[in-house]
Amino acid sequence: MKFLLDSCISSFAVKDLREAGFDVIWIPESGKDPGDNAILKKAFDEDLILITADKDFGELVFVFGMPHSAIIRLVNIPARSQGKILLRVIEMHSNDLVKKALITVDRYRVRIRLTDENQ
Repeated sequence: MKFLLDSCISSFAVKDLREAGFDVIWIPESGKDPGDNAILKKAFDEDLILITADKDFGELVFVFGMPHSAIIRLVNIPARSQGKILLRVIEMHSNDLVKKALITVDRYRVRIRLTDENQ
């Protein structure tokens, strides 16, 4: 699995994923943030799992029907915990990631949503 981490995701998560052997592209390492539409398109075009804290990606997918890869959205997860939580989510929900699910993770639960074409 390969990941595209939005600029709102911590460097701790980048480090933890890379140490676990995953390929990671982190937007801040690429220069200026290109904006949500471009990030979503890059993830789709390059078959990257998008990791973000930004709820706007769900709107782009479910309201505007933009093509997408899997998305993991972290909600109120402390920066130092993001990587460890992501590794657990990846392990437990790899089948959902293959189906291009939108997975929302907060401190108390994990919610999985599929678009109609990916159910």
